Amino acid sequence: MSYATRARTDVVGVFAPRTAALPPASGASEDLFSITGEVLVTSFFGLVTVAIPAASIDFDLAFDPDDGGADTALATLLAVDSVASGTWLVLNATTGGVLVADVDVSDGVLLAAPLALSDGDIKLNVAGGGAIGTTARVEWGLTYVPLSADGAIVAV
Repeated sequence: MSYATRARTDVVGVFAPRTAALPPASGASEDLFSITGEVLVTSFFGLVTVAIPAASIDFDLAFDPDDGGADTALATLLAVDSVASGTWLVLNATTGGVLVADVDVSDGVLLAAPLALSDGDIKLNVAGGGAIGTTARVEWGLTYVPLSADGAIVAV
């Protein structure tokens, strides 16, 4: 394990990346990460790697528990319309607040209040009347600390 990997793991947790992918069509949802056991999410972010065109759609993030309970909003609507490559999408300081698009990450990717989650999925919901197109790409990632022996998060 490299020094950088060890330092990051010790300070903010295990890094779980998701390969850059086309977001789902408007009106659809997509699981980004699957959670087993109990974990503490310490950061969550998306990096737009290929620009999102004038799409007129909205993104929001939710936690979908495996026990059949109701979804919990992690980030509410962000109007996605002409988002440049290199733009970071980060959670607001308040869980359930608006997802923030920031070119220089001045809002930060580390969560002010880490999220304790258990078995379930973190999903991206897309709404609105526009179309995402066929070229846009977002690479999602997060860091977490396992709280139980089986605590883990993997990209879907």
